Amino acid sequence: MKRLILVVLALWVPATAGADADVERANLAKLSAEIEFLIRRVDEIKRHPSDSQRWVFDYESLKSDLRKIRNGVDTYIDRSIQDGRNITPLKGHYHQPR
Repeated sequence: MKRLILVVLALWVPATAGADADVERANLAKLSAEIEFLIRRVDEIKRHPSDSQRWVFDYESLKSDLRKIRNGVDTYIDRSIQDGRNITPLKGHYHQPR
């Protein structure tokens, strides 16, 4: 009975880890999309600056920082997809001589 439990746990843990990684990637992809939305929103806000302000807000620096964060998230997502799974290559040749 102990062996059966250990086998079930051994099979279950990697499957759960893969599912967790998929959820993490999905959440990070959503975060990346939200950062992209923020960048577009900054452009909209920049078009209507306030003339009565004593200080001028540096929208380009904000956008640059947002892009750096988004690029870091995207790099992590891409790297985890590339490194995360072993995929069996396709055969690729579907014709045979007669």
